Order: sequence, then structure tokens, then C-alpha cells
Amino acid sequence: MEGSVSTDHRRPAAQSPARPAAAQRQPAAGPGATIRLARVEDAAAVAGAVRELLLELSGQAPPPQALERVARAVIDDPGAGAVLVAAEEERIVGVLTASWQLAIHVPGRYALIQDLWVARERRSAAIGRALLLALFDLALEREIVRVEVGLPSERFAGLAATARFYESNGFSQLGPRMRQMLL
Repeated sequence: MEGSVSTDHRRPAAQSPARPAAAQRQPAAGPGATIRLARVEDAAAVAGAVRELLLELSGQAPPPQALERVARAVIDDPGAGAVLVAAEEERIVGVLTASWQLAIHVPGRYALIQDLWVARERRSAAIGRALLLALFDLALEREIVRVEVGLPSERFAGLAATARFYESNGFSQLGPRMRQMLL
């Protein structure tokens, strides 16, 4: 998987049992979008997309330089996770970042979606779904059979729509998450 992700999702359901049935029937992406692994030269655009997502979710985001530094690190280390982009020509219109986690309770490795952003004018064009399907394929190649995502804060106005999006792509409720900031 050298820089590209298969977006051919026409396999029979029997060949991909871990993929949710609803996701197996959907198109790979909206018109003109190509899903691929991010490259180092995409780091600034990926950081910009994640910054836009954070500002939409909470009105706060780390400095762009800090986000770009971490984006480069994740792109450079496929063992840490994956950064997928949806590109239309040279413009990135969607980003999905995921980290690979190891947990005894799973047991084994699972993917944790950290960020999923689609450009406002391209929402409802199946780009988010295409990014998820590409992540599912990538995870299965790495023998990862579980994908999790944390939903935004209950204060986020789009929480219900976000939950419906994930549920329509085969996710089920797992429970709330909490955090403790150490610095």
C-alpha cells in the first residue's frame, strides 16, 4: 500500500465480513474525489483541515505549526496510524486520521478515528463514507477488525447528525468518553 488506497468497493459481501452491510452497498466517493494515503507534502493541508474541524467543533485549535508537525509525524509513521485524504484534482476536500491502538480487552489492535473532516461545500457527497471505506480496507489489510470513534461534545450543535452519519455507516453506540488534561 504505497501511497494509495483501493476505492473499489464492489466485492461481494462474503469477501469482506468485517465491513458493515450498509457500507458495502454505497459508492466509494462523490464525483471526482480520489481517496489516497496522505503524503508528506499534504501535511500543511491536512493540518489546515484538522484545524478547521477543531474550530467548528469547539472554537479552539492549536497553532497551525503544531498541527502540521504532528501531521508529518503520523504520515511518516504508518505504524502509528493512517492519514487518508480525499482529493479532487490537487485540492484536498476530505481528511480522515486514525491511530492504531493495542488493547487487551479487544483483544489485539483496533483503529481509533481521531479526525474526520469534509470541506463544507462537499458535505453530503459521500466523501466521508468513502474515507471510512478506505480506512476499513486499510485496517483489514493490517488484520485490524475493529474501528472506534469518539463523538464530539454534547454541546456541539451537529452531534445528532454526526451520530447518524456513523450509525448509517455501521457503527453502534459504545458509550461516552472522558478525558483528563495533564498539561
